[in-house]
Amino acid sequence: MNILGISFGQKNHNDDILVKEALYGCREAAPDADIRFVNTVTMNIGRCRGCGACSRALEQGKDNDCIFKDDFQKLEDMVRWADCLIVGCPVYTLQPAGQFKDFVDRFSCRHDISAIPWVLDKRRSGELPGNADDFPMDRLRHRYVSYISVGGASTKNWVAMGAPSMPLFGISAGMKTICNYDAHHMGTTGNPYLDPELIERMHEIGRRTAGAYGKPYEEVEAYTPQGEGVCPVCHQNLLMLNGTTTVECPVCGIEGHLSVDGDKVNVEFSEDQINRARGTFRGLREHTTEIQSFGAICGPKIMANKEMIDKNMNERIKNFDKAIKSPGESTGK
Repeated sequence: MNILGISFGQKNHNDDILVKEALYGCREAAPDADIRFVNTVTMNIGRCRGCGACSRALEQGKDNDCIFKDDFQKLEDMVRWADCLIVGCPVYTLQPAGQFKDFVDRFSCRHDISAIPWVLDKRRSGELPGNADDFPMDRLRHRYVSYISVGGASTKNWVAMGAPSMPLFGISAGMKTICNYDAHHMGTTGNPYLDPELIERMHEIGRRTAGAYGKPYEEVEAYTPQGEGVCPVCHQNLLMLNGTTTVECPVCGIEGHLSVDGDKVNVEFSEDQINRARGTFRGLREHTTEIQSFGAICGPKIMANKEMIDKNMNERIKNFDKAIKSPGESTGK
């Protein structure tokens, strides 16, 4: 078993401490595992530029490698190596650090357990070039992951989007989340070692994550020491309201029915909705199907209005600096 700990926080600070203590828990559950740790702070991981080269390459019968070379590939290879992961990230301005999102945006499309098989099926049918058997399917294997969102504020609403955003790391890859822990009070804790209960919870996260290895996803129980939450899948308490009693978990994309009994709010999610959560094959395939429909919907509209679109692009967008000038503004440099 290969276990990887990733810290997106300062070296030897809270994120490193909590992730490494969770790795000690992994060692307790898996004495023979190969356990490694990486801190990403000094890595150069640029943002996804939305160029689409990875998707086009896959459809052309090639591998879907990112064409921009930096430290992303190094971290990507480490994640691919791992069977189980512990991922820790600090919260800055309500959400996980930007580097976390930069990695996720580039990693997700290249490990999508729905979109990639969709293309491979088209290779097998002859609709797209390439040999489906050439694709390294090991990239899409089951992985088990736990998250640690680390924030300084004791006021929880100042880290409100931290823990809910952490599962973005593994959603497209279909990773099984064991625990998503919100360590949001580090500013008053001072140091994780001053909170023995916190350290023991990290160990338990590690034990449970390593202990899940090899089990069918449906047999793995989530570890929720901070409460079950409203959503039965991600165990977060966020809800999207639309003015009716139908509500939606923004993390998992599943709908539930809200009811109020006195001061108590209840939300019930059907088994069918749970089974189409965003991180499942079914949920991801809904998104794949939607994306694949874009061309048929937009293509005719674009072609029918090509002259108008080209005119606006040339005059208003590509020539923006000149077009935006006021009539009396100098045209000099």
